[in-house]
Amino acid sequence: MRLGVAGAVIAGGLVAGDVEVTDGIIVRAGLSPAGRGYALPGLVDLQVNGYGGTDFNEAGHAGFLTALRALKRDGVFAVQPTIITDSVDNVVRQLKVLAGVSSDPAAACQIAGVHAEGPFLSPHHRGVHRTEYLRAPDRSIVAAFLQAGPLRTITIAPELEDAPELIAWCARQGLIVQAGHSGASVEQAHLAFDSGARAVTHLFNGMADFRRRDPGLVGVTLTRRDVQIQLIADHVHNAPETVQVALSVAEDRTMLVTDSSAAAGAPDGVTTVGGVELVVTGGVPRLPDGTLAGSTVTLIGQVAKLVQAGWPVDRAVNLASRRPAEFIGLAGAGTLLVGGPAGLIVVDENIDIVRVLDGGAEVSR
Repeated sequence: MRLGVAGAVIAGGLVAGDVEVTDGIIVRAGLSPAGRGYALPGLVDLQVNGYGGTDFNEAGHAGFLTALRALKRDGVFAVQPTIITDSVDNVVRQLKVLAGVSSDPAAACQIAGVHAEGPFLSPHHRGVHRTEYLRAPDRSIVAAFLQAGPLRTITIAPELEDAPELIAWCARQGLIVQAGHSGASVEQAHLAFDSGARAVTHLFNGMADFRRRDPGLVGVTLTRRDVQIQLIADHVHNAPETVQVALSVAEDRTMLVTDSSAAAGAPDGVTTVGGVELVVTGGVPRLPDGTLAGSTVTLIGQVAKLVQAGWPVDRAVNLASRRPAEFIGLAGAGTLLVGGPAGLIVVDENIDIVRVLDGGAEVSR
């Protein structure tokens, strides 16, 4: 079948012309006559706290399957579920649930491990994370998480006492350590990355602001070429100009994430994130005190905002597909190839989803 598109992002670059799919395989690209819109690779979201009304700190097996179907409907083919700060027992429970979901053939999205966002975070930059569950760095807690399920990533505030030692130990266990929810100084941030941290959890959010004489974690992240950046480009967590600053400095090491809550893919109203009640108004989730509590903007919605700001569609979508797939080590994900599987999104000129194909088969929307 022909997709009827004007172009496709193939091997990370835009190829003008239509695409032909046969038996679930992309067999030709760059065909004439061209149609409208684009064929894009399936997206990869590495920070999802909930989706489609499902809170990942509370969901059971069936709830996760429901959320994964909603994510696939919105173009996400691989996801790293995030469990935010909670009791150790509850995080262990959720990791065990996700171990079962990961191996379930009914799971609509590939699960790229699990992200524990906490409990080793700064109480001064905790955001929605509950103070009563924050902990000092403790490798026995991480060991319990590792034993319970497919832990892949952990966020740690670099300034906490013994944080560098825990970061180094986690890195030796094969975990991706990210710095975040932090008021770290320049020196503390450098030490964290020298100790084995590889990335930053949602740059600018949940951390001290950039200061000219002590730019802190933000400044170190933007200037160290070995640090990978996760960024929310929803125009709520960060102004469009802030997003442009980060991308102008570090596009080649930046990936988009949603930091989505249960409210994502669901209507306005009352919902939860990490067991904390929040209110969604106009698509923006907040705690009663006004604190932002995750996001409702879809990953493809962030790509659309970049395109609307003048970014080429291939560079914009790569930030939400190819880059996160490479970072987390998902071979073959986030990239379309002629001769490869037709796991793709068809969008219109506004980057609104028209169709989602998984192995050439239509995904119900």
